[in-house]
Amino acid sequence: METEVFAYLDPGSGSMIIQILVGGLAAVGVTMKLYWRRITGIFSRGKKVEEKS
Repeated sequence: METEVFAYLDPGSGSMIIQILVGGLAAVGVTMKLYWRRITGIFSRGKKVEEKS
C-alpha cells in the first residue's frame, strides 16, 4: 500500500527554519561561553574554580 505525501516549503518557511537553527546555535554558544569556567572546573583535577562577584 503506497501513500503519496505532497509537501511544499515556501521560501518564508525555509527562512524561518534556518533562523530557528541559527538562533539555537547562537544560544548554545552564549550559554557555553557564560558557563565555560564551571564546565572546565568539573573536569580539571584538584583546581578550584574562582567565582567573580
